[in-house]
Amino acid sequence: MKIGDKVRLVHGKESGIITRVIDAQQIEVEIEDGFRIPVAKREVTIIATEEGLLTGKTSAPVADQNTTVKTLDGTLQIAFQAFNDRTHRVFLINERNCPVLFSCFKKTKQHTLLIQSGKLESNSILSLDEWNTSEFSSWPNLIFQFIYLLPSLEKLVQPYSTEVIVKAEKFYKNKKHHPLLNGEANTWAIDSDLKLDTKEIEVLTAALNTPSASADLLAFDEPEAEVDLHIEKLDADWNSLTPMQIMHTQTTTFEKKLDQAIACGMDEITFIHGVGNNVLKNELHKRLSKDKRIDFFKDAKKERFGYGATLVKLK
Repeated sequence: MKIGDKVRLVHGKESGIITRVIDAQQIEVEIEDGFRIPVAKREVTIIATEEGLLTGKTSAPVADQNTTVKTLDGTLQIAFQAFNDRTHRVFLINERNCPVLFSCFKKTKQHTLLIQSGKLESNSILSLDEWNTSEFSSWPNLIFQFIYLLPSLEKLVQPYSTEVIVKAEKFYKNKKHHPLLNGEANTWAIDSDLKLDTKEIEVLTAALNTPSASADLLAFDEPEAEVDLHIEKLDADWNSLTPMQIMHTQTTTFEKKLDQAIACGMDEITFIHGVGNNVLKNELHKRLSKDKRIDFFKDAKKERFGYGATLVKLK
């Protein structure tokens, strides 16, 4: 589910548009009479994705796949546009000359939450979230990961990651009219320092032609061979987290490190989850049992970890 999706309440007649992702379990829905209500994700079902209504998403014609792109032109931008005197909408704008795969995370002191991911065409915009203007000083950081989908080129463009920190000086300095938003917005480029590495064209072509490769490339740093999932190792402010937030942080780290290990061609990786009441262990084992990229998994060396770690053998 993402901002702009049209949904219907499972146990009611109301329907509306998702206007905000509150957390991993809740969303905000604007129903037909204009009221906005918080709703658990499990209580709604998607009717359709509303393009252009809330998201303002527009797409340019798809580029000729036979054309060689010699340079990567344009930039990816973030924009904050006042919706009213109380809220700003946050947009991702792709002015690059190619589509991009993206993931966007909202980072706070308590946790890091995935709020949007997908594919954004060239010369397109997408509404990511909606933030309270009066809480400007405590707006969260945004972490982006990008893969540039060039069909043919002379230089390979590596996946790119960046963290956006909203500071007053930069925010107010970059207010201007943006044609894709049809109005004024506080806008600046977020990947202007992208560096290109010369590679053989076949490397990128092979990656883009493999269905799972584009997603795997999002996690391109090789992880450590042993990943400690104890919450105190993952979040310095873990004492302020709820049990649900702790589990979310641990499982998100597990998924990320597993994807990285597979993308980097590692043979195996060990996850240290502890014993406790086995809730985390059981959850990891349930996910591993459904993952076709896994050869097998088992308890790691008992003399070292007891029953508090799982060794995952990758295909």
